[in-house]
Amino acid sequence: MARQLPSTATAVELGGAGVVEGLVLDPERQQARAKLIQAGEDALARRDLAAAVQAFESATYIQHGADTDTALARAYIQGGQYQRALALGAHIAGVHADVSGGAALYIWLLHLGGQPAMAQRLLQTTQQRFPDHALLSLVQQQLGQASPQAVGALLQPPSRLAPYGDSHGLPSTARVVGTAMLLRNGISALVPAALLPRIGPLWLRNGLGQLAQAKPGWRVLTPDVALVELTTLLDVAEDQGISPGDPLPGSRAYTVEYVPSSAHANPAWPVLRSGTLGQPLAVAGGGPLFDASGRLMGMALGVGIGQPVWMGLPALESVLQSDGGTAPSRPFGPVVEADPRGRDAVYQVYEWSLKTALQVITVPNLEGGR
Repeated sequence: MARQLPSTATAVELGGAGVVEGLVLDPERQQARAKLIQAGEDALARRDLAAAVQAFESATYIQHGADTDTALARAYIQGGQYQRALALGAHIAGVHADVSGGAALYIWLLHLGGQPAMAQRLLQTTQQRFPDHALLSLVQQQLGQASPQAVGALLQPPSRLAPYGDSHGLPSTARVVGTAMLLRNGISALVPAALLPRIGPLWLRNGLGQLAQAKPGWRVLTPDVALVELTTLLDVAEDQGISPGDPLPGSRAYTVEYVPSSAHANPAWPVLRSGTLGQPLAVAGGGPLFDASGRLMGMALGVGIGQPVWMGLPALESVLQSDGGTAPSRPFGPVVEADPRGRDAVYQVYEWSLKTALQVITVPNLEGGR
C-alpha cells in the first residue's frame, strides 16, 4: 500500500512562504532542483507518496514554479486528496498563467470532478493565450469526445493526467470494460453481470492504482449484478456514509465510473457525473450512486431497453443476505444524516470514489472480441 500524504498545508498552499519564484539559479542549484524533481517523480511512480511530496517540496524551496506545483497536485490526488489537488490546480492556473502544463491538469481535474462546463471555459481561455500548444490541443481533442481518456502524451510527466498504478500480471491484451463497486470489507466487490468475462481472468483496480485479481467462482446474485471476491485487500473509504432508504426516481444523483477502453488497461481516475435517477448517468454501466448530500445510495448497472438500470442499497443488501450467508455484514457502511454542505459534498464523493469505484479489467480477445 502507498504511504499516506501529510494532511498539513504546504508552503505553496500558504502563499509560497519561504520560496522564491523568478530567481535565476546558478547551474549547480538548477541541477539540484532537477534531481529533486526527478526523485519525486520516481517516488510517485512507485506510489511512495510521502517521499514524492518531500522531494517536490524541497525543489519548491529552491525555486517555486509551475512544474513543482503540478507535481505536488498529482501527488495529492494519487493519495486520494482530490479537493487538495484541485485547490492547488486553481493556484497554478491563476498564478502561473504564463505556463500551460499546470492549467491542463486543472482542466482535467475539473472535468473528472463533474464540472465539464467550467473545464471547457478554462480550456478556451487558456488556448487563447497558447493557441498552438500541443498538450492543450490533445486535451481539447479528448474533452470533445463522449468518453475522454488520458492517452499518449497526456500520460507523460510533469503534466501526467492519470495516476500511476499496479499492472503486475495484466497481459498486454487486457482492457478496461467498465466499473464495479467495492464493499466495506475491502475484499469483495459488486460487478455488473454484463461485464463479467465468459472465460478468462478478471481484475479490479481503484483510482489510487491498487490492483486486485478476482478469485474464481464469482456469484451472480441477480441478472444485473454479481458478487466477486478479491485476492488482495484494497483500501476502503472509511468515512463514507449511506442514505437510510431507497433512492427515489427523479431525485438528484451522482455516479462515478471509469471510461472503458478497447485499446489499453491503463490506470485512470474515474469521472463523476450528475443528473437525476431516471437518466442514463453511467456511460458503460457500473459505479456507485450518491445522493445530493454525498451519501452512497446504490449502484448504476447500465442501460437496458433504453432505460437506465440501477439498484438501491436496500435491494443490494437484500440479495447479498440471500447469498447463503457468504456476504459481509454491513457491506456498505453506516447510515448517516443528510449533509447540508452542498457543493462540498461533490468533492467528498469524488475522494470516496477513488477507493469505492473500481475499474473492471478483462481480456476480451479470450472471448472472441468482448
